[in-house]
Parts: sequence; C-alpha cells; structure tokens
Amino acid sequence: MTTSHPTRSELHVGRAELTRFVREQAERTRDELGFGWIGVATAPSTYQQLRGAFARSTETGDPLPVSSLFCESTIYEAPDDNVRFRYYHDVHHVRLGLSFNLDDELELAQWHLDELSLAGFGKGSLPYELMTADLVGQIFLMGVIGRFPLDQGRFVATCHEAGLVSGLLAEIRRLP
Repeated sequence: MTTSHPTRSELHVGRAELTRFVREQAERTRDELGFGWIGVATAPSTYQQLRGAFARSTETGDPLPVSSLFCESTIYEAPDDNVRFRYYHDVHHVRLGLSFNLDDELELAQWHLDELSLAGFGKGSLPYELMTADLVGQIFLMGVIGRFPLDQGRFVATCHEAGLVSGLLAEIRRLP
C-alpha cells in the first residue's frame, strides 16, 4: 500500500485551515479573558513567570507578553499567527494548570488536538497532522536533545512528508 503525500497546494490549504483555526481560538480566548497578547523578545520563560504575567493581565487588562522570537518559519501563514498560537498555548498552560514539564506539555498538546478535532479537523486531516508534527514533534525533540527545531516550518514539513521519526532524526542531525 502506498500513501500519497499532499501536494504543495494541499499543504498550503492545510496550513491555511490551521492558521484560521488558531486565529479564531486566539480571538475567542481574548474575548473570554478580556485581554489579548503582545509579541515581545523577553516574554515569560518559566511557568511561574507566566502565571505572574497572566495574573497581571487578568487584573489590568493589559496584553499578555508572548515570545515573538523564531517566528519567521512556522506552520502558520505569517509570523503574527505563530505569536497568536503562543498566546493561545500560554494562556491554557495557566487555565489548565499545566507546567512547562514535558509531560504537561504533552497533555496540553493533546488538549490542543482535541480542540482542533472539535472544530472539525480530526485525526487524519491535514491540519491535525501538521499540528501533531509541530507540537508532539517539538516535545519529543526537546526530550531527546534539549532544544527546539532550528527551523520550525522545515521540521514540520519533514515530519509530515517523511514521518515523525524520520523528521526527528533529520532535525537531531541538523547542526545550528
């Protein structure tokens, strides 16, 4: 049995659908909480710092600072969309009481995938597979070699085209 890989056009559509989902979720979350986000280079980098920033934003309505670093090449259509995802992700670390430990990151990744499924993009859909490669792949990579992908967009594309294990191996062997 052979599996066909999506064409470049199909990947573009899958990325667009995932981007639209992230945009909607970030906006919905902003409306629920009463504060949005701002991309900055020096965002909270520990769970404790994130909880403090979340509490400040809740109290003041000021935007939550989220990292704007390394957003040039992602699975989303634009760098700002990656910042939106980081807001949506970081907020739910706090809302769900999940730390930055890898097991909690994996639980949060599953929560994101469940939300994506509820929006009509279940397992087997291109948006689901792209998000899985991005979130779960990065968690595995962090667990194995202690770093994020050097190029998130290329990492996800490789995982999707060659499979998660092959994508991980390619990234592990990639030199900074």
